[in-house]
Amino acid sequence: MSQIEKLKRKFFKKPIPTDMTFDEIEKLATYYGCVVKRGGKHPFHVMHPPSGRVIPIPTHGKTVGESYVKQLKQLFDEIAAQEEK
Repeated sequence: MSQIEKLKRKFFKKPIPTDMTFDEIEKLATYYGCVVKRGGKHPFHVMHPPSGRVIPIPTHGKTVGESYVKQLKQLFDEIAAQEEK
């Protein structure tokens, strides 16, 4: 199993994982065609240029908060659904 498949399995498991690191989120976002921008008011911004969606992600330690993981799941699900068409 590839590293990205392991990350996807961890990311999409239920309940929402609370141990996703910024590096893992960045790898998944890049896989789904998103751009990760660093800096500004929030240290990370995950942007999906085709849809124009931007999800700012603040830092609180080394992991990403549950609510942000939930938002990213919705975005990645939408991207995957569009790719299937």
